[in-house]
Amino acid sequence: MVPALTPDKAGTHSLFSRVSVATGIFIEWLWTAGCHALYVSRSRLRPLAGAVILGALVLLVYRPLLPGSFLMDDERLIKLDNPLVQGQFTPRSIWFQTDFPLSNVLLWLQYRAWGDHPAGYHAVNLALHALSAILLWRLLVRLKIPGAWLGALIFAVHPVCVNSVARIAEVKNTLSLPFFLLSFLGYLHYEALALYPPAEAPFSRGRAAGWYAVALLAFVLALFSKTTTVMLPVALLLCAAWQRGGLTRRDWLHTGPFFLLALAFGLLSVWFQKHGALAGQGLPPSSFAERLAGAGYNFWFYLGKALLPLQLSIVYVRWKPGLNSIWAFAPLVLAVLAGVVCWRYRRGRGRHAWFALGCFGVALFPALGFFDAQYLTKFQVSDHLQYLPLIAPVALAAALVATLPAYFRWTFSVALVVILSGFTFERSGVFSTPEKLMRDTLAKNPAASCAHNDLGVILAQRADYSRAAEHFAASVHADPDNLEARANLGQLLAMQRRFNEARDQFLSVLQRQPMNPEAHANFANVLVQLGREREALPHLRVALRLKPKVETRLNLAALLYRTGDYRQSAEQYQQALAIQPDLPEPLNNLAWLLATCPDDSVRDGTNAVRCAEHACRLTNFRHSASVGTLAAAYAEAGRFAEAVAAAETSLRLAEATGEREFASVNRQLLGLYRSGKPFHEPPALREP
Repeated sequence: MVPALTPDKAGTHSLFSRVSVATGIFIEWLWTAGCHALYVSRSRLRPLAGAVILGALVLLVYRPLLPGSFLMDDERLIKLDNPLVQGQFTPRSIWFQTDFPLSNVLLWLQYRAWGDHPAGYHAVNLALHALSAILLWRLLVRLKIPGAWLGALIFAVHPVCVNSVARIAEVKNTLSLPFFLLSFLGYLHYEALALYPPAEAPFSRGRAAGWYAVALLAFVLALFSKTTTVMLPVALLLCAAWQRGGLTRRDWLHTGPFFLLALAFGLLSVWFQKHGALAGQGLPPSSFAERLAGAGYNFWFYLGKALLPLQLSIVYVRWKPGLNSIWAFAPLVLAVLAGVVCWRYRRGRGRHAWFALGCFGVALFPALGFFDAQYLTKFQVSDHLQYLPLIAPVALAAALVATLPAYFRWTFSVALVVILSGFTFERSGVFSTPEKLMRDTLAKNPAASCAHNDLGVILAQRADYSRAAEHFAASVHADPDNLEARANLGQLLAMQRRFNEARDQFLSVLQRQPMNPEAHANFANVLVQLGREREALPHLRVALRLKPKVETRLNLAALLYRTGDYRQSAEQYQQALAIQPDLPEPLNNLAWLLATCPDDSVRDGTNAVRCAEHACRLTNFRHSASVGTLAAAYAEAGRFAEAVAAAETSLRLAEATGEREFASVNRQLLGLYRSGKPFHEPPALREP
């Protein structure tokens, strides 16, 4: 569920804006000077200058993103759904237990560095995108493809990439691509040294083995970042066939380890998507024939956006090819015919088109809809799914431009890069805030259910509840199976204290998704508000079992305490604090329970003092309730002089902050401690 009603902490800083403007002016000057240096100068600084210009251009066209905002599911994937942040795994144990583990590690490291400030995350994504453009340039140079630097430029400023670069959650794209390209480069170096070395070149076993190790290691890191990179070994074979007109036994043998890795990670990813990401979420049933027909539509859609990136959107209109006509398979047949024609003329220029379209189709294969995946619950197609495949048509376009006469080549290249840069700059502005992005999406696709839902969340965060409810209702109307919108509507109704209506919404969600942990947790909270606390307990337990979250565990601990199950309550508090030991409120609650519990077997004065002192240190001994709990803990431990002193301090703090009721309770407890007696809560009245 979209994290409803969480304020957007992104801000706009005037100083940063001024620096950005100055940086933009400098970059524009650098662009002009750099182009001259690259195309005129033949010095050794040319590769460095080319890399600097690529990086500077990325910063220029994506400048509207900075300082930026959290978009869509960014915050959820950074904090709520990151198993490292939640303490479910450690940096050592996460491997092979989650999908995209290296991307999760990077998000965890960034969370420790940037916290709730989106600018840092965006800067990392920009740096990774610039690095990919530089590595693509070097790869195209290595392959001796004309217009290599132009190809890297086009990729750097292509508007389709904005969906990946602007969204922090898509760091798996921007992180996996540099490793993919590095692996490709490493294998080409190995191939030139060991498999097909020039006759005059001396053979170096050590250097060849080193490059092979680099290629394998980079491929593993790419797979750990995002498993759609599994198609690399097929691309390597396509490259070998393109370079030498066919494949040899050596090509198959030396790409064998890459295929084994691809198979292992591919099967693991299919399992993760089916039993992890899609757990509790159903996809509309579709036959293999429908998926095959849909793959043809998807192929041409992505190729069309790569060549003509107009009317880009987060959510495109869905289509479903009807199988009652042979025309449903026309796009697929056309794609196959294009490949056959290129193969027919493979001895001429058709060979280059065959290689580019082949690599594009191969890299796009995981996103063509043949396998169940979480993205299919919201999108049929999405720009972020062709971030990696885009490099193939971009390289082909750059090579075609490079064959033009010099005057036309320069004019067309400059015009193309300037136009694409303008589109990307404008698109980056759309991605600068969540509201701009959702309104742009709805303007292009009014039936975008998830956009209505996300805009409703934004409006609810601003307390514009009536308009938020309208968008939630529109979301459900556009897609009756959008359970996120139903759940958000339920949460909105709960905020308005319309608990019976909220209960009905969450119950509807649970009837369709009985394994939805958020729905169970929210339903339990509504039941508590309705006074049905014991009915809420099983739902919180299910939510905790499905998704062990500290917040859910703390809610369960509090509810167990209210229903009189003190031992279980203490255990839940202790498990939560074992994961996050510096939470003042749970420490205070556990200390109070251990000090004042009606059950003698649960009370533990020593541990109560330890927890209460920790909570007081975290609040600098300025929180009256924490200091009052410390007094109760001292009394239970038999340290009555310290209990009296702490109670007196708590009383002064309560009076200073106007907490009259709490101050009155403290006076009574102070008298009890002065008489040398601890305070114990009366037993809870258990329901029959």
